[in-house]
Amino acid sequence: MVGTNTDISERKRMEQELREMATTDYLTGLANRRHFLGRVTEELARLKRDGGQQAVVMLLDLDYFKTVNDTYGHSAGDAVIRRFAQLMRDCLRKMDVPGRVGGEEFSVLLPDTDIDAALHLAQRLRTIVAEAPVQFNHQQIPVTVSIGLTLLTRTDASPDAALHRADLALYRAKDGGRNRVEVLSAGV
Repeated sequence: MVGTNTDISERKRMEQELREMATTDYLTGLANRRHFLGRVTEELARLKRDGGQQAVVMLLDLDYFKTVNDTYGHSAGDAVIRRFAQLMRDCLRKMDVPGRVGGEEFSVLLPDTDIDAALHLAQRLRTIVAEAPVQFNHQQIPVTVSIGLTLLTRTDASPDAALHRADLALYRAKDGGRNRVEVLSAGV
């Protein structure tokens, strides 16, 4: 009888690192766009299967972010993005799924959440962000966020339906003056 003993801990560490790179935004540590969309797809399937539950999708966009980059530089913009991601994470439950879906655009999936609770969370986050300028190179960079939210319901044909509504709500918040929260109902 012959046996071998091989230490595969390095390979396992590398596999975990690759998995994180495939699902995580490098700058914020949040879910990347693909991973976030996968989680919304899973949540929609759960809603269709179990029924009776609710979930909310939020889209968030940092206001006047181009001005931050143009005025303070891209390193400052990165600091603003990292700080916003941390503030967002601090406001969320462990079961919530925050993601970075574009340059200064973020998303959150709130499972088992009704629209009133999501609206309360969004308003609280908006206020926290507005009251916490980012410190960078001995300068204070003011930051605000616009937020759109909608219910993810089992009647949605796909995650894109809810994401489209949340996007419309986000643009209403921006068109309404920014640093606002807007809700779009599932019937739209």
